[in-house]
Amino acid sequence: MSKLDILGSVNLDIVLRVHDLPRPGETVHATQSERYLGGKGANQAVSAARTGADLRFRACVGNDEDGEWLTAQLAAHAVTPADVEVIAGEASGRAYVCVDQAGENLIIVHAGANDRLSLMAEPVEPVEPSRVALAQLETPIASTVDFFRTHRDRGTITVLNAAPAVAEARDSLFALTDILILNESELAFYAGREVLPEDVEDITMLARELIAHENQVIVLTCGAAGALAITQDGLDFTPARLTKVRDTTGSGDCFCGALCARLATGAELDQAIYFASVAASLSVEKNGAAASMPSLEDVELAIFEMTAAEVSG
Repeated sequence: MSKLDILGSVNLDIVLRVHDLPRPGETVHATQSERYLGGKGANQAVSAARTGADLRFRACVGNDEDGEWLTAQLAAHAVTPADVEVIAGEASGRAYVCVDQAGENLIIVHAGANDRLSLMAEPVEPVEPSRVALAQLETPIASTVDFFRTHRDRGTITVLNAAPAVAEARDSLFALTDILILNESELAFYAGREVLPEDVEDITMLARELIAHENQVIVLTCGAAGALAITQDGLDFTPARLTKVRDTTGSGDCFCGALCARLATGAELDQAIYFASVAASLSVEKNGAAASMPSLEDVELAIFEMTAAEVSG
């Protein structure tokens, strides 16, 4: 059994470069059109694989040209597609991504075959449990519940990137999760707030309302401001590496994959968060999602070369 088991989505990302993101009712012209391997599951699997994880990736694609291309791209990005199921009669998932000149994005997703993801039959013979199991919310929640229950029975650390925000996840998945990863907008959604308060203590109190069991950790990613690790009675802050943003698409996925790659090697959570934060800072310096994920060597070199001036806060 691989040390990291990932359940998640695979999409063909159609990326449109624009000067400014369109407002409701507005038409804008793209300056460039590109296609990439994407989907939160695939992005996180690529990030984890490139940063050294021994992983298994479970996903679905359609039996179409997109599915063939996506499977080949996974293999090209060091993710073995053996557990990627081809669904007859379904189109592969697609995401339409607009990226403006500041690197901010707007994304529309069509799930396609991702909606058919379920757990494949496990081998009858006993297998060594994975150290870490990672999932997101672009695939059926019922399948993720089964995935986490199976792994928790084996003593595996379960990590949920609760994105995109889905209300059902709080009731069905949070209690099965050891490490819950959210960004600020997702925290606001699950906390029932339009916007988050500015004070860190107030944000921490809101996050603690989501804690579903005493050993759970919430990792709150705050972009260029860094990341918080929040427990029922503790708070740790990891500053972000300063960077020149080109494209933020997939940066959160880079963080999740790199964090779980480190946990799967036995690293402590604070070490994993620091490593993942640097990895995400490197990803925003390149275009695309999976295509922008740094290698283990890239991250280690960036950490080695970092100076105090390159750390925010």
